[in-house]
Amino acid sequence: MDKETLQQFEAQCFQEEPPACQTSCPLHLDARALAACLSAGKAAEARKILDRHMPLSGLSAYLCEGPCQAGCRRQELDRGLDLPLLERYCLSRTRAARFMAMPPTGRKIALLGAGLSSLALAWELARKGHQVRIFHQGPPGGRLRALPEDRLPEKALSEALEGLGKLKAALAETLYSPEKFKEIQADYPIVFLGGDDPELRPDLIGLRRADIQPDPTTLLLAGGRLLARPPLEDGGHRYIDDLAAARRAAGSIERLLQGVPPDSARAGEEVYATRLQVNLEGVAVKEPAPPADPRRPTEAEAAAEAGRCLQCQCLECVKNCVYLRHYQGYPKKTAREAYGLISTAFGIHTANTMVLSCAECGQCREICPNGADLGRIIGLLRQQMVETGHMPVSAHEFALEDMLFSNSIAFFRHQPGRTRSRWLFFPGCQLPASLPRAAARLYEHLSGHLDGGLGLMAACCGAPARWSGRPRLTEESAAFIGRAWAEAGRPTVITACPSCTLFFQDRLPDMPLKSLWTVLAELPLPEGAVTGPPLALHDPCSARMDQATRKSARDLMAKLGQPFSEPPLGGRLTRCCGYGGLASAANPGLADDFARDRSADTEAPLAAYCVMCRDRLRAVGHPTLHLLDLLFPEKSPAEALKRPGPGISDRQENRRAFRLNALKEFWAEEPEEDQAMDVTMHIPEELAELLEKRRILRSDLAGVLKAARAEGPQFVNRETGRHLACLRPRQVTFWVEYSPRADGSFDIHDAYGHRMLVPGVPGEGADSAASREGFDPMGGRR
Repeated sequence: MDKETLQQFEAQCFQEEPPACQTSCPLHLDARALAACLSAGKAAEARKILDRHMPLSGLSAYLCEGPCQAGCRRQELDRGLDLPLLERYCLSRTRAARFMAMPPTGRKIALLGAGLSSLALAWELARKGHQVRIFHQGPPGGRLRALPEDRLPEKALSEALEGLGKLKAALAETLYSPEKFKEIQADYPIVFLGGDDPELRPDLIGLRRADIQPDPTTLLLAGGRLLARPPLEDGGHRYIDDLAAARRAAGSIERLLQGVPPDSARAGEEVYATRLQVNLEGVAVKEPAPPADPRRPTEAEAAAEAGRCLQCQCLECVKNCVYLRHYQGYPKKTAREAYGLISTAFGIHTANTMVLSCAECGQCREICPNGADLGRIIGLLRQQMVETGHMPVSAHEFALEDMLFSNSIAFFRHQPGRTRSRWLFFPGCQLPASLPRAAARLYEHLSGHLDGGLGLMAACCGAPARWSGRPRLTEESAAFIGRAWAEAGRPTVITACPSCTLFFQDRLPDMPLKSLWTVLAELPLPEGAVTGPPLALHDPCSARMDQATRKSARDLMAKLGQPFSEPPLGGRLTRCCGYGGLASAANPGLADDFARDRSADTEAPLAAYCVMCRDRLRAVGHPTLHLLDLLFPEKSPAEALKRPGPGISDRQENRRAFRLNALKEFWAEEPEEDQAMDVTMHIPEELAELLEKRRILRSDLAGVLKAARAEGPQFVNRETGRHLACLRPRQVTFWVEYSPRADGSFDIHDAYGHRMLVPGVPGEGADSAASREGFDPMGGRR
């Protein structure tokens, strides 16, 4: 993934956009941060914010009219935050920071008029080391001196003038005249006209009012070295606009002095509408409590008003995404960090885990008002890791080996007695792995009701290859399915797994698809179908964009007479169970948190129509059943809700059993029995759980024991009599500690695996299930 792609994505995420109060302020005061400080009792920190954003803050904060109040999102609930009150409180309890002027630059600037815009501009320029002189007629401060004490304390103006003196900004009283104006222009390369000084009438300096129409962006007049505050409109004067004019003029002057076009890079200086989205749903009304003395609010009154601030942020995706909360980011920040880590920190475990833990479920895209899809970026980063050889071998190997194992026992058959099929049932790899008997009964039910013949193809669609960031393996997997489908006569494919549907839509767009749940909703209910207690229906993330399948699942529940409810965040906003994106392979603990997050949404037992969702939700303790548990029950609904999902060994053995039984039952074939498990083992329950976490299959143990039975163990513990043997059937060496029984079976005491190459280990270089199918699980053909 290149940097341009990252930047395009960053532009989609609005979280770092300023809040509406800030963009509606001509000075872009960070009112959100100011309120946060004051609500926490940190007045000194709040004063730093005022000093940073407001020129002559000790003066200007008294004069601020609070235009941010109109933009405050709380205005939609009760009343906008009273920022002028908070600013006055801040001034009453703190002093401005000392500003040291930069070294003298020797650049001379003249300011005409001593109103607020000229005083503020003098502060902006003098602290940067420029030689500033304010020419004024009448007392400095102009109309400010007419303000009452409760609006502007006289001390505030005198301290502001004293501060300008310390920055070596000179005041020069003069009489305005055209001659004096020409003299000033001759002596000073840059001149600013402070239009907010009532003494500075255009006619006094030889200009007509029509001549003072500055450029709205730069405040420059014709000629390029004369700037002016825009003329005051009748009744339209605001002190905040004087301050903004000073800030804008300072920016233009700096550009002129540096030889930069004065209109360059000015975007965002004006008042504008923010793109930041804020959800007000559920926010309580909180009316302000007027202070006893508005001129001097107490600390408690200021904290109470500041506490009304909503601290506006978007973060809607973060509120609903376990992954983003865990890594304390939002899409733009997380994508930026992940890109930086992958670009500079290949091989660092924390960097790899961060990129590999996203479920790529698409929820952030659907929640985001601008459709920012972090999962797409994560997918590109995974591809980059694979292409550059930096994808950790252990991250997805088991999932890919499991996918390729499914395809190593894949099969296709037309419906018995037929040579063509109008339909092809594709149960995927996980339905037969979890519910093999229900999958067989399902095929029998479908074949008895669909005209034109129903073929059966048992295989893995290839989604794990895509999730692992391996485009070549993804295309090879899709091509494998595509060839089988073409050889079957291009029938309409009935998909049981929403992930298969999504994968085929993306990789095999010519393949006609129909969801199993749509088909079942159209057919008569199976004999023996049952209903259970009221359930909440969970939508899998892979059906997020598949409204037809979601509707069909609900139609089927209604047809069955099964009472059900909708949990929070269903449909397009549904939560992921943690299986998507192979998150459960890379970060099992976090993936479990995904499932727990969904579980916490409802106390009702759940129903799922994705078998991996069902098994993962049940694994974190939530009573969950699959819709097939109601349609083709093997147990009562109450028992099905508590049924544990199969482990990794059971899943592979169930797939084998589904293949063997289907070929025997429906096609009267006698396939060759698999010899992988002709070893009897006794494994304690605790060890079985540990092997599950280590992703060691019973067939892996059996392989080691068969090799040891043929060649003898590598080690024998003379004290315990236990044997230790190893085998390297693929890229992992498995070690098994065991004791043989007299009947030829084995007690298993421990087992583990590693990737180190140990000289003399049996099976060195042996093909894996992946290589037997011609695939390298790490991305290419061997």
